[in-house]
Amino acid sequence: MDRAILWNPVKKEGADAARPSGRTPYPAFFQQEAVVALQDHLKASPQQAIFGFLAGTLYRDPDAGVLYAVIDKTLRLNQAIYGDKTEVVVARLWDRMQEQLARASGRLLGWYHSHPGQGLSLTTHDIETHVKFFTEPWQVAVLVSAEAEGVVGGFFRSGTSQAWAETPLAFYELLQPDSIRAGGKKRSFIMWKNYKAYNPVAPKHAPAPAPPPRPVIRTSADDEAAPARETKPRPAAPVFVPDEPPTPPPQPLPPSARPQPQPPPPPAPAPRRPAPAPSREAPRAPRRTSAPSFRLLEQKGPAPRRRSRRGLWLTLLALLLIGGGGAAAGYWYFFLRQPGAPLPFGLDSLPFGLGRRTPPPVAPPSVRRPAPVPRADTAFARFDRLSDTLSSAVRNYHDRAALFARRQIDCAGLARGYAAIQTIWIDYNTERKVRIASFDPRRAARDQGLYASVDSVDGQFEQSHCQRP
Repeated sequence: MDRAILWNPVKKEGADAARPSGRTPYPAFFQQEAVVALQDHLKASPQQAIFGFLAGTLYRDPDAGVLYAVIDKTLRLNQAIYGDKTEVVVARLWDRMQEQLARASGRLLGWYHSHPGQGLSLTTHDIETHVKFFTEPWQVAVLVSAEAEGVVGGFFRSGTSQAWAETPLAFYELLQPDSIRAGGKKRSFIMWKNYKAYNPVAPKHAPAPAPPPRPVIRTSADDEAAPARETKPRPAAPVFVPDEPPTPPPQPLPPSARPQPQPPPPPAPAPRRPAPAPSREAPRAPRRTSAPSFRLLEQKGPAPRRRSRRGLWLTLLALLLIGGGGAAAGYWYFFLRQPGAPLPFGLDSLPFGLGRRTPPPVAPPSVRRPAPVPRADTAFARFDRLSDTLSSAVRNYHDRAALFARRQIDCAGLARGYAAIQTIWIDYNTERKVRIASFDPRRAARDQGLYASVDSVDGQFEQSHCQRP
């Protein structure tokens, strides 16, 4: 608590009406590095909606037994969001987000979002998203927005009151050691105009607070040495990119592929020996090619060419042509030729009965058996049916978009096609979460194509300036 600042929402009557209200269940401590990462994300896209997840650790006070959450990192979605369909975005990124949390050894403590121009309160879609995916009582929803008067924000947590989506909560800003100056002054990074700090600066005559021997809230900054006067660059917040996987680093070349040094030229022979004089030309440098040439370890150099190699290749080519022609003729004679048809070039008079071919006996109708019918994959029957329905809905929307571009239909007709895609999309994502572990390559490729198609439809509908259904 000595390294924290309590922020209370300002009431509508004025800033003087704010009172300390930190005694709430499951207090939330917002570490300064996570605060800066969230505000940088908002600054990079002030006019476009942003989205991300909040991660950290859940602690218990050993004296009072109170559970409190420390948010120390953000998982940022580095893509544009069209509309306010946050439930679809969370359903699509849920599995990737769980993998990120497992690698970061963190706990999901909430999410953050912005929708410019819609006020500082959770919308109907935001409430459905929070109630469906963030069911723990300590998980919060942070809403930020860049307005004309400045940056505003709010902490929200679901409760028994129906006005929880419009009532911001108090929270604590957890300071780093270098944010506490001499004399008890505290440096804050919160720039929200609708919050007021409760006693953020200690009196000037009070001495600087000494660090406790064993703080209740432990962060990575408690185990580090005191920072120097020079400000170190803050590590960048993790960026969450679901659609495009990171490019793997280039692998080092094997020793055999590395360029080999050229051997020195042989020394000139002695003048006494009658051997011919060697060439005095300097050895040429090896030609650089677009890709390195790989050689086996046992291969020491190219084998000398033989003079009869051309004749050997011609002989092999002739044998292959003769053998291939004989195999093709035999296949045609025994499998493709109609029974009783005459042979070409007068070959019907071949000995041993080779010229004529009697038709095979036809089995009676009772002996023939129907061909086995392949069994359908019942486990993916509903998923494949939803995939076909979603593809048909996307094609229907593109047809409507073409009519809308030629002004043959209005916004209502275009919105009906868009609403059909969103309805099928929710059912598709629900079934996909159950079957994704058993996808084969064909279904995985089709799933990625459907995701790209739905994102394209969202962008086109956003550009049409029609009201969303």
